[in-house]
Amino acid sequence: MTADFHLPGSSFLHRPDPRARLLALPGLTACINGWRGLAPLALNPLFGAVPNQHLFEPPTAIAATEWTHFADIVNIVGRGEDGYARRYWDNVGVQYGLQAVASGQITPEEFLKLNATISGWKKTADMVQEGSPFYPPGVIDPNNWDPWSQRNQVYSTNPLVSPAPRTKGSVKAMRAVYRAGLVFMGDIDIPIIDWRNYREAELNMHNTQQSFAARQRIRKARGDADNQVIWFTDKASFDQTPEALDVMDQWMLNMLANPGKGVAGNKPPLATDRCFDAEGNQIAAGSTVWDGILDTNPPGACTNTNLFKIYRTSRRVAGGPFEQSIFKCQLVSIGKAIGRGFYGMWKPNAAEQTLLARIFPDGVCDYTQPDQGLPPEWKN
Repeated sequence: MTADFHLPGSSFLHRPDPRARLLALPGLTACINGWRGLAPLALNPLFGAVPNQHLFEPPTAIAATEWTHFADIVNIVGRGEDGYARRYWDNVGVQYGLQAVASGQITPEEFLKLNATISGWKKTADMVQEGSPFYPPGVIDPNNWDPWSQRNQVYSTNPLVSPAPRTKGSVKAMRAVYRAGLVFMGDIDIPIIDWRNYREAELNMHNTQQSFAARQRIRKARGDADNQVIWFTDKASFDQTPEALDVMDQWMLNMLANPGKGVAGNKPPLATDRCFDAEGNQIAAGSTVWDGILDTNPPGACTNTNLFKIYRTSRRVAGGPFEQSIFKCQLVSIGKAIGRGFYGMWKPNAAEQTLLARIFPDGVCDYTQPDQGLPPEWKN
């Protein structure tokens, strides 16, 4: 879910605090320990079972519960005509693999087949019960194995002839979560130590880029990210938390003693970008150690090491911004996309343009334009 949400702009500063209005609204909780697995389960209202389900009173409450992320915030996103919470997830016009075909890393045939095959998710009302390993709980059934929830995807069995349609999100839901402050847009002025164990090889989830996506959002909102420092420690064998707490404690004490210096002016020496090996030994520290990730500078001392490769997400490869803050892109025609050089070294011929138009009947994403899901008053 996180890899799919995005946007730019300095117009997000100094908006009225939405919390006063929201505090008066009813909330909702699903009483769960986080989400139950992969992204499909945050979308499916039919999770079907929970631990100690026999203790719930009344038992019918389990079946009646809409088990989705969107239902948890239904007081904000509202309900659609189908009675379910509105969903803001959208991939209309997203050209997966765009940068790869533009640079020649994949062929046009591979790009076209990929995008004709990729679709999205069924409508909430049409989703069916998950399979193994998610349901029944605790049961591994190879004959019902469906970890990516193929049964709830929309796809085509003959994609180049009949491409699968993409999923349209609710613009009302998008605007609602922006207005409610549920999307972090970077307008934050408190000290931040963003520390994480680097575990790309183990998890293969590309979560590490999120530290820098947050930095880019802060920069866009505030002009700089001097209040945020990023620490990476190789793998999970050493816990940098105690040191981070010590540094944060000193940082806060400095601010109490010297409020006029602000957040950036009160940084202790160790409140800077850093990276560490698996034993917690510092490899490098300083304001340039992550150079080359959000800029065109030569790679910094932490960027340059083989320990901390920052991978791209599917939306970034599709041409989206690093900060991934766009819910729903503005669309342009295939002809305009070709004229603006979206496809790089690939120059689609007439047959390829026809297929592109079939895959993307509404047009393709132009990420230089504001998010369609932004409230109108925020687009200036």
